[in-house]
Amino acid sequence: MQNALMNKLLFSVLIWVLPLTAQANWLDRITTVVGGHISDLQSRFTEDQLIGGTIVQTAQFRDNDRGQDLLHHGAGSVKIIENSEGRFIQLAENFTSTPGPDYHVFISQDTQIDHEDRFVKANQVELGKLIKGSGASYYKLPSDANFQSVTIWCKAFDEFIMSADFAR
Repeated sequence: MQNALMNKLLFSVLIWVLPLTAQANWLDRITTVVGGHISDLQSRFTEDQLIGGTIVQTAQFRDNDRGQDLLHHGAGSVKIIENSEGRFIQLAENFTSTPGPDYHVFISQDTQIDHEDRFVKANQVELGKLIKGSGASYYKLPSDANFQSVTIWCKAFDEFIMSADFAR
C-alpha cells in the first residue's frame, strides 16, 4: 500500500516538475510541489477538526465537473455552521481530495464553478489554506460574508479541484 502511494506521489510530482524545469523559477516550483504534497499527505493523518453549532445549510461537492481529472478532484459534503463565535464553513468527515501542493478554500457569489474558466478570482473570497486533504476541517466566515458556493482551488498552479453550491 505504501509503495503504491509513494509511486503515485512520485508520478504526480514528475508530471509537474518536468515541464517546470525550463522555467527560471523551477527550483521554487519544485520546492512548492514536493513540500506541498508532503504536507498534504501528512495532514490526512491528523485528527478531524469539527466545530459545534447549528447546521444552517449543507451541500455536496460535485465529483463530475468538467475541470476535474485524474489528479484534480474530490468529493464529500460541506456545511455552514453557526454558533456564538460566528459562522463557519465545515468540511465534513467524508471530505476527500486528491493530494495537492497548495489547496485553498474559497467562497463566492458565483455558482456552477466547474472549471478554471469559471473561477473568476475577483469574485472569490479566500478563507484559507486547506487544513486537511481528507476529513473534517473548518474555516471562519467573515461577518459580512454573502456567498452561494465553496470551491477548493490549487493556488500554485491555478487548478480547479472541486466546488459545491448551496441552495438559495
